[in-house]
Amino acid sequence: MQVKSFVLCEQIRQENTGKFILLGVFGTDVIENNIPQENRWKNPLFFGVYFALKVDRAVDAGFYTVKVEVDNGVVQTPELTLEIKKEGASNLQIPMSLALLLKGPSEVRLNIYKKDTLELVAEPGKFSIVNAKR
Repeated sequence: MQVKSFVLCEQIRQENTGKFILLGVFGTDVIENNIPQENRWKNPLFFGVYFALKVDRAVDAGFYTVKVEVDNGVVQTPELTLEIKKEGASNLQIPMSLALLLKGPSEVRLNIYKKDTLELVAEPGKFSIVNAKR
């Protein structure tokens, strides 16, 4: 399994045709939390992530867990179960919506684990959320 791309954005929508629309794409892996200081870490932060995987279905077939992990807070997004079947395309596109309730600046990581052994098999992406510069 190989990560081919990772895009961080504000929101993902899906068209009737099945194509995805990415709104508010971030051009950096460091996001400033610019909510006013008195409310900065009191409400969840919402993001969309869109990543692509190249898989060898003969080798990678099975069940996986996509986990969102943070250093300083709680992930309110449930884990995603990913099933790779022996038949199908070798490129997978995976959109996810994230809700994070952070206590302060934090690094956010997406990791894919083999479901039965919890072995780390891929790291689709990571980004940091920091206080806004004054």
